[in-house]
Amino acid sequence: MKVIKTAFCLGLGSMMIWSCNNNPTKTEGKTSQGHTIEKLTNYPEADKQQLFFRFVEEVSTDSSVVYTAKSIFEEDTVGLKVEVMKNIQPGINNSGQVDADKGFVEGSIKLSSIGAESDNFVKALGKMFKLPTEGKMTSDAVLPTVFSSNKDVVDLSKNGTYSFKLFFENAKGEPAEVFATVDTYRKAFEVTEKDSTFRVQLLSAFEGK
Repeated sequence: MKVIKTAFCLGLGSMMIWSCNNNPTKTEGKTSQGHTIEKLTNYPEADKQQLFFRFVEEVSTDSSVVYTAKSIFEEDTVGLKVEVMKNIQPGINNSGQVDADKGFVEGSIKLSSIGAESDNFVKALGKMFKLPTEGKMTSDAVLPTVFSSNKDVVDLSKNGTYSFKLFFENAKGEPAEVFATVDTYRKAFEVTEKDSTFRVQLLSAFEGK
């Protein structure tokens, strides 16, 4: 965790100017709330991927909200279960400084398989990253270390856009770093690569090996 915090603070400048701009364009269907399900990515060959998922279902528990998130890659539906803890504390204080003690929490966002559609997601990562894969997502929950890039407590009961940085432990090397957004207004989950150097590690994290 100390290494992650140090690396994060060194890269804070790039994080503060980052935003997810992967505007989905292809309509594939509609959720029960009337939102469209779009492509996972508009540019599969991009050097830095921006991945888009639509929340198609959500269930509230005492401590979290569990979203089923889906999109389309080529002809396949891909998806994940995204569980977000309620009331995640802000990692940026009112002065704009990092609060490392409160901001980093392991597992405050939990990603897990929903079956074949999650396997399709792993296959999509392999194809986009041009990496070999058996095309199976791990049956274990993926628990990244999460930094909340927000100045306010995350309130999932209200419409809002919440930004995070995720660090995925894996079997291939240093933690894979990505940016993520939970958008309760657009009912969306977005993941953006920090850069392409973490692709082997990111795929490893989702495969569980």
